[in-house]
Amino acid sequence: MPFLTFLDLKPLPVKEAEAVVLPIPYEATTTYGGGTRGGPEAILSASCQVELWDEEQNWDPSEKVRLATAAPITPEVSGPQTMLDKIRRIVQPWISQGKLILALGGEHTITLPLVQAALTRFPDLTVVALDAHADLRERYDGSPLSHACVLRQVYGLGRPLTIIGLRSYSQEERQLLRVAPRLSVFKARDLIETSTGWQAALDHLKGLKGPVYLTIDLDVLDPSVMPGVGTPEPGGLNYYQVLTIMETLALRGPVIGLDLVELAPIPGQKVSEFTAARLLYKALGYIYHQRRPE
Repeated sequence: MPFLTFLDLKPLPVKEAEAVVLPIPYEATTTYGGGTRGGPEAILSASCQVELWDEEQNWDPSEKVRLATAAPITPEVSGPQTMLDKIRRIVQPWISQGKLILALGGEHTITLPLVQAALTRFPDLTVVALDAHADLRERYDGSPLSHACVLRQVYGLGRPLTIIGLRSYSQEERQLLRVAPRLSVFKARDLIETSTGWQAALDHLKGLKGPVYLTIDLDVLDPSVMPGVGTPEPGGLNYYQVLTIMETLALRGPVIGLDLVELAPIPGQKVSEFTAARLLYKALGYIYHQRRPE
Protein backbone atom coordinates (compact mmCIF):
# COMPACT_ATOMS: atom_id res chain seq x y z
CA MET A 1 0.00 0.00 0.00
CA PRO A 2 1.24 3.56 -0.61
CA PHE A 3 2.44 5.45 2.47
CA LEU A 4 -0.37 7.56 3.85
CA THR A 5 -0.57 9.44 7.13
CA PHE A 6 -3.64 9.48 9.30
CA LEU A 7 -5.58 12.74 8.73
CA ASP A 8 -3.02 13.66 6.05
CA LEU A 9 -0.82 15.08 8.80
CA LYS A 10 2.81 15.93 8.22
CA PRO A 11 4.86 12.74 8.78
CA LEU A 12 6.36 12.45 12.26
CA PRO A 13 9.01 9.87 13.20
CA VAL A 14 7.60 7.21 15.49
CA LYS A 15 10.38 7.84 18.01
CA GLU A 16 9.06 11.39 18.49
CA ALA A 17 5.40 10.41 18.84
CA GLU A 18 3.24 9.81 21.89
CA ALA A 19 0.56 8.03 19.82
CA VAL A 20 1.10 5.79 16.80
CA VAL A 21 -1.41 4.80 14.12
CA LEU A 22 -0.26 1.38 12.95
CA PRO A 23 -1.68 -0.18 9.74
CA ILE A 24 -1.71 -3.98 9.78
CA PRO A 25 -3.19 -5.19 6.44
CA TYR A 26 -3.28 -8.84 7.50
CA GLU A 27 -5.95 -11.16 6.14
CA ALA A 28 -5.49 -14.92 6.26
CA THR A 29 -8.48 -16.53 7.99
CA THR A 30 -11.54 -14.60 6.81
CA THR A 31 -14.35 -16.97 5.95
CA TYR A 32 -17.16 -14.98 4.35
CA GLY A 33 -16.67 -11.54 2.82
CA GLY A 34 -13.00 -10.83 2.16
CA GLY A 35 -11.11 -7.63 1.60
CA THR A 36 -9.97 -6.70 5.10
CA ARG A 37 -6.40 -6.45 3.84
CA GLY A 38 -7.54 -3.25 2.16
CA GLY A 39 -9.03 -1.81 5.35
CA PRO A 40 -6.05 0.13 6.71
CA GLU A 41 -5.30 1.89 3.43
CA ALA A 42 -8.97 2.77 2.92
CA ILE A 43 -9.25 4.23 6.44
CA LEU A 44 -6.07 6.26 6.06
CA SER A 45 -7.21 7.57 2.69
CA ALA A 46 -10.66 8.50 4.02
CA SER A 47 -9.14 10.19 7.06
CA CYS A 48 -7.71 12.87 4.78
CA GLN A 49 -11.28 14.19 4.47
CA VAL A 50 -12.03 14.24 8.21
CA GLU A 51 -12.38 17.68 9.78
CA LEU A 52 -9.70 18.18 12.44
CA TRP A 53 -11.87 20.32 14.72
CA ASP A 54 -13.73 18.18 17.26
CA GLU A 55 -17.17 19.80 17.29
CA GLU A 56 -18.18 17.93 20.44
CA GLN A 57 -15.30 18.87 22.74
CA ASN A 58 -14.25 22.07 20.97
CA TRP A 59 -10.60 21.36 20.36
CA ASP A 60 -8.25 20.03 17.68
CA PRO A 61 -6.59 16.82 18.93
CA SER A 62 -4.24 16.76 15.95
CA GLU A 63 -2.64 20.00 17.18
CA LYS A 64 -2.19 18.76 20.73
CA VAL A 65 -1.16 15.12 20.27
CA ARG A 66 2.19 14.11 18.80
CA LEU A 67 0.74 11.59 16.35
CA ALA A 68 2.75 9.42 13.98
CA THR A 69 1.60 7.00 11.30
CA ALA A 70 3.90 3.99 11.18
CA ALA A 71 4.76 2.02 8.09
CA PRO A 72 2.40 -0.93 7.59
CA ILE A 73 3.36 -4.29 9.05
CA THR A 74 3.62 -6.44 5.95
CA PRO A 75 1.89 -9.85 6.12
CA GLU A 76 3.94 -13.01 6.58
CA VAL A 77 3.21 -15.92 4.25
CA SER A 78 4.63 -18.61 6.52
CA GLY A 79 1.56 -18.79 8.73
CA PRO A 80 -0.49 -16.96 11.38
CA GLN A 81 1.90 -17.59 14.26
CA THR A 82 4.80 -16.00 12.41
CA MET A 83 2.66 -12.95 11.65
CA LEU A 84 1.43 -12.59 15.21
CA ASP A 85 4.97 -12.90 16.54
CA LYS A 86 6.06 -10.18 14.12
CA ILE A 87 3.33 -7.80 15.29
CA ARG A 88 4.24 -8.36 18.92
CA ARG A 89 7.96 -7.91 18.24
CA ILE A 90 7.41 -4.57 16.45
CA VAL A 91 4.88 -3.14 18.91
CA GLN A 92 6.54 -4.21 22.16
CA PRO A 93 9.27 -1.53 22.25
CA TRP A 94 6.78 1.25 21.50
CA ILE A 95 4.53 0.16 24.36
CA SER A 96 7.55 -0.03 26.67
CA GLN A 97 8.27 3.59 25.74
CA GLY A 98 4.75 4.60 26.78
CA LYS A 99 3.32 5.17 23.32
CA LEU A 100 -0.40 4.68 22.67
CA ILE A 101 -0.89 2.23 19.79
CA LEU A 102 -3.92 2.71 17.54
CA ALA A 103 -3.87 -0.28 15.21
CA LEU A 104 -5.82 -0.62 11.96
CA GLY A 105 -6.68 -4.10 10.69
CA GLY A 106 -6.93 -6.31 8.79
CA GLU A 107 -8.70 -9.19 10.39
CA HIS A 108 -9.48 -9.41 14.08
CA THR A 109 -6.68 -11.90 14.78
CA ILE A 110 -4.24 -8.98 15.10
CA THR A 111 -5.75 -8.14 18.50
CA LEU A 112 -4.06 -11.09 20.21
CA PRO A 113 -0.41 -9.96 19.85
CA LEU A 114 -1.38 -6.36 20.58
CA VAL A 115 -2.95 -7.39 23.90
CA GLN A 116 0.00 -9.68 24.66
CA ALA A 117 2.37 -6.76 24.14
CA ALA A 118 0.22 -4.43 26.25
CA LEU A 119 0.20 -6.93 29.12
CA THR A 120 3.95 -6.64 29.55
CA ARG A 121 3.50 -3.01 30.64
CA PHE A 122 -0.05 -3.21 32.02
CA PRO A 123 -0.46 -6.66 33.64
CA ASP A 124 -3.70 -5.56 35.33
CA LEU A 125 -5.50 -4.50 32.13
CA THR A 126 -9.08 -5.33 31.18
CA VAL A 127 -10.03 -6.01 27.56
CA VAL A 128 -13.23 -4.49 26.17
CA ALA A 129 -14.37 -5.81 22.79
CA LEU A 130 -17.09 -4.27 20.65
CA ASP A 131 -18.16 -7.08 18.34
CA ALA A 132 -21.23 -8.61 16.73
CA HIS A 133 -19.65 -12.05 17.11
CA ALA A 134 -18.32 -13.84 20.16
CA ASP A 135 -15.05 -14.95 18.49
CA LEU A 136 -14.75 -17.49 21.31
CA ARG A 137 -14.34 -20.71 19.34
CA GLU A 138 -11.52 -22.97 20.41
CA ARG A 139 -10.63 -23.71 16.79
CA TYR A 140 -12.04 -22.72 13.41
CA ASP A 141 -11.14 -24.33 10.13
CA GLY A 142 -8.64 -26.36 12.14
CA SER A 143 -6.78 -23.38 13.59
CA PRO A 144 -6.90 -21.68 16.99
CA LEU A 145 -5.37 -18.57 15.38
CA SER A 146 -8.46 -17.64 13.38
CA HIS A 147 -10.43 -14.41 13.56
CA ALA A 148 -13.27 -16.57 14.93
CA CYS A 149 -11.09 -17.60 17.89
CA VAL A 150 -9.35 -14.35 18.78
CA LEU A 151 -11.35 -13.45 21.88
CA ARG A 152 -11.00 -17.04 23.14
CA GLN A 153 -7.24 -16.58 22.84
CA VAL A 154 -7.40 -13.18 24.53
CA TYR A 155 -9.54 -14.60 27.34
CA GLY A 156 -6.93 -17.30 27.79
CA LEU A 157 -4.40 -14.64 28.78
CA GLY A 158 -6.09 -14.51 32.17
CA ARG A 159 -7.57 -11.02 32.23
CA PRO A 160 -11.22 -9.85 32.45
CA LEU A 161 -12.99 -9.56 29.11
CA THR A 162 -16.15 -7.59 28.32
CA ILE A 163 -17.95 -8.09 24.98
CA ILE A 164 -20.47 -5.44 23.93
CA GLY A 165 -22.84 -5.60 20.96
CA LEU A 166 -22.95 -9.39 20.67
CA ARG A 167 -25.68 -10.85 18.47
CA SER A 168 -24.26 -13.97 16.82
CA TYR A 169 -22.51 -17.01 18.33
CA SER A 170 -22.28 -20.79 18.09
CA GLN A 171 -23.53 -23.45 20.50
CA GLU A 172 -19.94 -24.06 21.59
CA GLU A 173 -19.49 -20.39 22.36
CA ARG A 174 -22.78 -20.26 24.26
CA GLN A 175 -21.45 -22.83 26.70
CA LEU A 176 -18.42 -20.69 27.46
CA LEU A 177 -20.54 -17.54 27.72
CA ARG A 178 -22.60 -19.25 30.44
CA VAL A 179 -19.75 -20.33 32.70
CA ALA A 180 -16.67 -18.15 32.09
CA PRO A 181 -15.99 -16.29 35.36
CA ARG A 182 -14.05 -13.31 33.95
CA LEU A 183 -16.34 -12.73 30.98
CA SER A 184 -19.09 -10.09 30.87
CA VAL A 185 -21.44 -9.85 27.88
CA PHE A 186 -23.92 -7.18 26.80
CA LYS A 187 -26.02 -8.24 23.83
CA ALA A 188 -26.92 -5.76 21.13
CA ARG A 189 -30.67 -6.27 21.46
CA ASP A 190 -30.62 -5.43 25.16
CA LEU A 191 -28.62 -2.27 24.45
CA ILE A 192 -30.93 -1.11 21.69
CA GLU A 193 -34.38 -2.10 22.94
CA THR A 194 -34.22 -1.29 26.66
CA SER A 195 -32.90 1.75 28.46
CA THR A 196 -32.10 -0.44 31.46
CA GLY A 197 -29.92 -2.70 29.29
CA TRP A 198 -28.03 0.26 27.87
CA GLN A 199 -27.53 1.83 31.31
CA ALA A 200 -26.36 -1.49 32.74
CA ALA A 201 -23.64 -1.67 30.10
CA LEU A 202 -22.49 1.90 30.77
CA ASP A 203 -22.49 1.32 34.53
CA HIS A 204 -20.39 -1.80 34.02
CA LEU A 205 -17.85 0.14 31.97
CA LYS A 206 -17.71 2.95 34.54
CA GLY A 207 -16.96 0.36 37.21
CA LEU A 208 -13.98 -1.22 35.48
CA LYS A 209 -10.73 -0.87 37.39
CA GLY A 210 -7.32 -0.11 35.97
CA PRO A 211 -6.19 0.25 32.36
CA VAL A 212 -8.37 -0.84 29.45
CA TYR A 213 -7.45 -2.18 26.02
CA LEU A 214 -10.27 -1.56 23.52
CA THR A 215 -10.78 -3.64 20.39
CA ILE A 216 -13.48 -2.56 17.94
CA ASP A 217 -14.65 -4.98 15.31
CA LEU A 218 -16.54 -2.66 13.00
CA ASP A 219 -19.33 -5.19 12.52
CA VAL A 220 -20.54 -4.17 15.99
CA LEU A 221 -22.21 -1.30 14.11
CA ASP A 222 -25.44 -1.91 12.27
CA PRO A 223 -24.94 -2.59 8.54
CA SER A 224 -26.96 0.55 7.78
CA VAL A 225 -24.08 2.47 9.35
CA MET A 226 -21.18 0.15 8.50
CA PRO A 227 -21.94 -2.04 5.47
CA GLY A 228 -18.29 -2.65 4.57
CA VAL A 229 -17.43 -5.54 6.89
CA GLY A 230 -16.81 -9.23 6.31
CA THR A 231 -19.99 -10.42 8.04
CA PRO A 232 -22.58 -7.61 8.34
CA GLU A 233 -24.95 -8.78 11.09
CA PRO A 234 -28.33 -7.02 11.34
CA GLY A 235 -29.39 -5.39 14.58
CA GLY A 236 -26.17 -3.59 15.50
CA LEU A 237 -25.29 -0.49 17.45
CA ASN A 238 -25.52 3.00 16.03
CA TYR A 239 -22.69 5.51 15.63
CA TYR A 240 -23.51 7.55 18.71
CA GLN A 241 -23.77 4.49 20.92
CA VAL A 242 -20.21 3.54 19.96
CA LEU A 243 -19.06 7.11 20.65
CA THR A 244 -20.70 6.98 24.08
CA ILE A 245 -18.96 3.71 24.89
CA MET A 246 -15.57 5.12 23.88
CA GLU A 247 -16.11 8.32 25.86
CA THR A 248 -17.31 6.39 28.92
CA LEU A 249 -14.16 4.28 28.88
CA ALA A 250 -11.90 7.29 28.48
CA LEU A 251 -13.61 9.14 31.33
CA ARG A 252 -13.27 6.27 33.80
CA GLY A 253 -9.55 5.75 33.43
CA PRO A 254 -6.72 5.10 31.01
CA VAL A 255 -7.38 3.49 27.64
CA ILE A 256 -3.88 2.17 26.94
CA GLY A 257 -4.37 0.67 23.48
CA LEU A 258 -6.94 0.36 20.74
CA ASP A 259 -7.51 -1.45 17.49
CA LEU A 260 -10.09 -1.02 14.74
CA VAL A 261 -10.53 -4.14 12.63
CA GLU A 262 -12.50 -5.99 9.96
CA LEU A 263 -13.19 -3.15 7.53
CA ALA A 264 -13.73 -4.63 4.06
CA PRO A 265 -14.07 -1.68 1.66
CA ILE A 266 -16.91 -1.79 -0.85
CA PRO A 267 -15.88 -0.52 -4.30
CA GLY A 268 -17.71 2.66 -5.20
CA GLN A 269 -18.73 3.43 -1.61
CA LYS A 270 -16.94 5.55 0.97
CA VAL A 271 -19.29 5.48 3.96
CA SER A 272 -17.64 2.59 5.82
CA GLU A 273 -14.05 3.78 5.67
CA PHE A 274 -14.99 7.39 6.39
CA THR A 275 -17.04 6.32 9.41
CA ALA A 276 -14.12 4.19 10.62
CA ALA A 277 -11.73 7.12 10.24
CA ARG A 278 -14.08 9.36 12.20
CA LEU A 279 -14.36 6.76 14.96
CA LEU A 280 -10.60 6.52 15.28
CA TYR A 281 -10.19 10.29 15.48
CA LYS A 282 -13.00 10.56 18.03
CA ALA A 283 -11.33 7.85 20.13
CA LEU A 284 -8.06 9.77 20.02
CA GLY A 285 -9.89 12.91 21.11
CA TYR A 286 -11.64 11.23 24.03
CA ILE A 287 -8.45 9.58 25.28
CA TYR A 288 -6.27 12.68 25.16
CA HIS A 289 -8.94 15.14 26.27
CA GLN A 290 -8.96 13.25 29.55
CA ARG A 291 -5.18 13.13 29.74
CA ARG A 292 -4.88 16.87 29.03
CA PRO A 293 -8.18 18.51 30.00
CA GLU A 294 -8.60 22.06 28.80
